[in-house]
Amino acid sequence: MSAEPAAVVDRYLAVVSDPDAAALDSLLHSGVRFVEQPNLVAPVGRKRDAATALAAREHSRRLLAGHRFDVREHIVAGDRVVTRATWTGTLAIDAGPWPAGTELRAECCMVFTVRDGRIAHQENFDCYLPVDMA
Repeated sequence: MSAEPAAVVDRYLAVVSDPDAAALDSLLHSGVRFVEQPNLVAPVGRKRDAATALAAREHSRRLLAGHRFDVREHIVAGDRVVTRATWTGTLAIDAGPWPAGTELRAECCMVFTVRDGRIAHQENFDCYLPVDMA
């Protein structure tokens, strides 16, 4: 497996999207931090450590029937990777105003720091698109 920062991010996003993958913790650096800037689903934003992020992943496994990241580009500067991607998720259960089966989409800008072939820091700027309720 490549330790090139963009390849590490690609593996990480693939594992995050795979509900059966158990290897997420092997891609996380000790002391990893996640920052989610305010958005539609987290109006005040969030800050998480590895344990909190892994618990959130388990919650999303129940909430989503499936989801994926379609990476549009990586910009790499040393150990930093800025990734632009479209996230698409389909609700498995009713969530707030959205019934099960609703497709959610967000345009994402994610800033990663990769150390020793693992994700050490991730900051997300997610812009959720309007949901078609028709």
